Amino acid sequence: MQLLSTRGLIIPAALTFAAVVWWAGRGSGVAPEVSEASASAGASQVAAAERQLPARRAQVNGDGASLAVSESDDLSEAGFQDYVGAKYRFLFTESGLSKEASALLSKTLLERERIAVAINTARQSSDLSEKESIPRLQAELDAVDRKVGRVLHPADLAAFDALKDSDIEQFQLEDFAGGASAVAPLNDADKKAILYTKLAYRQRFRQVIAESRFMRDDLAASERTQALVEVSRALEASRDSYLQEVRQYLYNDEQFTLLRNYETTEFNAELEKLRRIAYDE
Repeated sequence: MQLLSTRGLIIPAALTFAAVVWWAGRGSGVAPEVSEASASAGASQVAAAERQLPARRAQVNGDGASLAVSESDDLSEAGFQDYVGAKYRFLFTESGLSKEASALLSKTLLERERIAVAINTARQSSDLSEKESIPRLQAELDAVDRKVGRVLHPADLAAFDALKDSDIEQFQLEDFAGGASAVAPLNDADKKAILYTKLAYRQRFRQVIAESRFMRDDLAASERTQALVEVSRALEASRDSYLQEVRQYLYNDEQFTLLRNYETTEFNAELEKLRRIAYDE
């Protein structure tokens, strides 16, 4: 789930880069189709898959250092293109754009993601000049987003708005899919249903955070505790509603069982992050 800073909702630059490295290491921006014949498994196989997930999750949580962030200088342009192509793969498959428009969209999205990475890096930098560059970079990002909007059909704008801030959710989706692949593999239709449903509820939760008093610096201890209760309740409602809705799209019981358990673990981890933010730990 979206990682939280002590006073803002931002994606850590290290984790963003880790996602890029991970996509590049796969050798392809799009997950291969999996055979439906292997989708059936018993309860013992579900348990076995669950035992594999914590190790994979450990690669995602934290600061992303375990995914070779130190190799940033070696990241290839092809790898970055794979990352961007994978992030927006559903947008390309749905848009029905011409070859020329698709090429322009790809170029514009690459430009967008470079600026987004620069903003996330600057937000966490201790360099004053980098922080001062944020308004300029944000203006550039807004301008590129408008360029994307001019390339896409109006009906695809909502999908773009959801996908552009979906780095963590997509990374976690592939983390989950990888851990579950031996027991209950997901095809692209499953992944799309999970991702889009989760993003819809995550956007609503982010709106609650934005409208709450939770991120204010001037709250008294009792006020912050109450704000934590409200935000935690909203997070729990977001998770439960998301799982309830996505259940109708997943006809494989093992898939849903694994997903529910995975999301419960992620929920507990994010709840702990919220608690640490509330008490400045």
